[in-house]
Amino acid sequence: MLLENKKLVRLNDTAGDLPTAEKGVGVQATLGQVIGRNALRFPRQPAIVSPAFAPLAYQDLQLQLDGIRGQLRHAGFDCRARIAVLMPNGPEAILAIVGVACCCTAVPIDPRLSPVEMDQRFDMLRPDALLVMRGAFPEARRIAERRRLTLVEAVPIAPGRLGLSMAVQGTADPVLDEEPDPSSPAFILQTSGTIAEPKLIPFSHANMLAAAERLKTWFLLTPQDRCLSVSPPYYSHGLKVTIFTPLLTGGSIAIPSNAAAVDLTEWFDALRPTWYSAGPTLHNAVLDKARALADVQAMHTLRMVVSGGAPLPGAVRDELQRTLSVPVLEHYGSSEAAQMASNRPPPGPSRPGSCGQPWPGTLMIAGEDGRPLPAGDQGEIWVRGPTVMAGYLDAPDLNRSAFADGWLRTGDLGSLDEDGYLFLHGRLNELINRGGEKIAPAEIDAALLRHPAVAEAAAFAVPHPRLDEDVAAAVVLHPGAEALPADLRQFLQSELASFKIPRRIHILDQLPKGSTGKVQRRRLKDMLDAPHEPAERLSVTTEGPRDLRAELLLMWRRLLKSEALSDHDDFFESGGDSLLAMEMLLEVERLIGHPVPETVMIGAETIHQLVPRIVEQVALPTTPVHQFHTEGDRPPLYFFHGELSGGTGMRRMVQLLGPDQPITAVDPHGMNGEPIPATIEAMAADRLPLLLEKQTSGSYFLGGYCNGALTAFETARLLVAAGRKVEMVAMIDPPTISARPTTRAMLKLLKPILSGYRLAQIYDQLARLERILRMSPGEVFAKTYERIGPDKRSQSVSRWHPYTIAMARYRPAPFDVPVVFFSAGHNGHAWRGLCPKLEVIEMPGGHNNCLTAGAEILVKHLRQRIDLIGRGMVPQK
Repeated sequence: MLLENKKLVRLNDTAGDLPTAEKGVGVQATLGQVIGRNALRFPRQPAIVSPAFAPLAYQDLQLQLDGIRGQLRHAGFDCRARIAVLMPNGPEAILAIVGVACCCTAVPIDPRLSPVEMDQRFDMLRPDALLVMRGAFPEARRIAERRRLTLVEAVPIAPGRLGLSMAVQGTADPVLDEEPDPSSPAFILQTSGTIAEPKLIPFSHANMLAAAERLKTWFLLTPQDRCLSVSPPYYSHGLKVTIFTPLLTGGSIAIPSNAAAVDLTEWFDALRPTWYSAGPTLHNAVLDKARALADVQAMHTLRMVVSGGAPLPGAVRDELQRTLSVPVLEHYGSSEAAQMASNRPPPGPSRPGSCGQPWPGTLMIAGEDGRPLPAGDQGEIWVRGPTVMAGYLDAPDLNRSAFADGWLRTGDLGSLDEDGYLFLHGRLNELINRGGEKIAPAEIDAALLRHPAVAEAAAFAVPHPRLDEDVAAAVVLHPGAEALPADLRQFLQSELASFKIPRRIHILDQLPKGSTGKVQRRRLKDMLDAPHEPAERLSVTTEGPRDLRAELLLMWRRLLKSEALSDHDDFFESGGDSLLAMEMLLEVERLIGHPVPETVMIGAETIHQLVPRIVEQVALPTTPVHQFHTEGDRPPLYFFHGELSGGTGMRRMVQLLGPDQPITAVDPHGMNGEPIPATIEAMAADRLPLLLEKQTSGSYFLGGYCNGALTAFETARLLVAAGRKVEMVAMIDPPTISARPTTRAMLKLLKPILSGYRLAQIYDQLARLERILRMSPGEVFAKTYERIGPDKRSQSVSRWHPYTIAMARYRPAPFDVPVVFFSAGHNGHAWRGLCPKLEVIEMPGGHNNCLTAGAEILVKHLRQRIDLIGRGMVPQK
């Protein structure tokens, strides 16, 4: 079932100067009727020109459309019939698709599809007939015969003349010649399906007429304009912009003899177009050819060049404008909605680098709550209006998620500036989530393209054991240019924030692209997951031309913005924090080609201390436990720090406890590339042998922060079950959802009926509510109006992370062991029902900052409790 589109038609009634088709007036016409009117007005004016044929005038085009219509009606195909059109790209294919779309529903098929892919498309599309050139596509014919589809053969009318006659096998009874309903599909397009199953997009007569009227207004199109049509007619841009728009506005189409071969002598001189529209790949090819022609400006009759489909590099845009001496206008549109925003030719509004201004009332930038975002903020692009399709075919679930209150959610990430110009930032599903930082690949692409050696660039996400995702990129260099990945990374230091610089940069001969020319970032990830040459590594010595100590000093001075730093200056006392430390260590990883845990900085806050630690880490295998103050004579403390972005939050605690207190930091699962167990119980069971290996006898002191506190609590239970004594569990501000009888019972009921994803959503909201209820009115007010959201460290643990699911499923059993609950954002008294030996200590800093802001209080109480046991009870190590 298609979604109703009635409320999308009359969106622009307040704009008095808009075209009638946009106002909802005159949209009752069909494509065939409008082309027929143009044939009456301009009977002898060329409609389609091509080197292989004599020009086809509008009156002859109308005769062709009437002939195709009559033959299809005589064969039994009414205006609701779906007819798949499979023909090689060229004038005949365009004529066939236009002819079918004017009287039935055309389904253009990409002739490059394999037989298997074609069979799959027929499964989805369920056409009533297949239209092919006589004698062509034998495999498709066999598929049609097996499916018992009617075969319609197109036969050229005469050599040197553009025209087709339809021969139908198995003729049925003729049907009444009715005009299609303007709201019915004129053609059905398929998305590329490179990421998911192809989607079917029905585009109605009314949609197409509104889209053509919009382009006519933006680009000031007249019957004297001619569009060079070089985009395939079986895709949205080619069919809507370069075929139907010229025919519906009374202009003409110029079709080269071979669109794949960029022959500017034919394209510009012989065909004499006034405009063309294409994607960046073709613009690059045109530019390469145009550079070699001294008289290219005298050769062409262009008045503008239009670009869409993907961001056009600024250097290409500027040079193309300079070479051809015409404006290059970027626009924004989609298969589902046609063009929604565009720059305009002079003297109209235009802003280089943007997609222009949207048509009034048809586009907004929406936040996660579906509300419009202010100028400058990035969000999802939502569109509406008479050019927007009614809904995907045969996809009710997809339509429910794709439409919201009359808006189509495009999945594109964009922003509007103060003057209403639209800027694109990539796709939402392509955003790189690097430890909670959302990075748009398009921003990195643009920075790489500013390097003089780079011709093409594409950034993409790669897995990271601590951050979930990190940034990688692939580039294609200009012919004859040379650049190493290290050179490009160095260049990006002045172009991007450090956390956006790709971890790896791969130099390729070409980027993988779909049939529409768009770079397929997911294919890049799959391709480059295979074994590859190791990245250039920095020797971890302290001598030589590339000294790690010198590299660190340069890096610290840049990150901390101080040229006065020395090897003996403390990173944190010089202005650094845990987030900046994580950023710095990731740069170190890129330099040495080896993972470095954040815990390496605990007790090594200067370059002088840090370099030997890094050298030691490179030599040792990665382990989820890290020991500090191993020579201390107190009972050791095992601390499950719970920070997926690293353990630097416990740095201050380790400092204050002093060198006589041995501490073992236990990483959460997933930090070192290991799998994340599905439950807290399994996490504890996996970490238990590590503790038993470190300490073979004596009593245990355990602690943990957030999810680590729950793992520590469960590990303590396993230690007791194994016959070991646990003297204390210090739980630092974990959510108490699973300890409260009401919410505990609710989660128990929901657990078997909800997915982990939905359960995590509920748990996350309950945890947020817990923290809000403990805030003062002033804190609540500040949080309500705070636009930057939670602090960045908390974002590194995504609400959909497996840890959130595990916490939501966890139902701790009562446990008779001393527990100290350090309460910052969550009320520790809720844990009393599980632990009769509970003590609650209040801490400052809130949930996200209590490890640093409350470090003194935490350490004071930990030392008191460990001292109560006595120094004589040092366990055997």
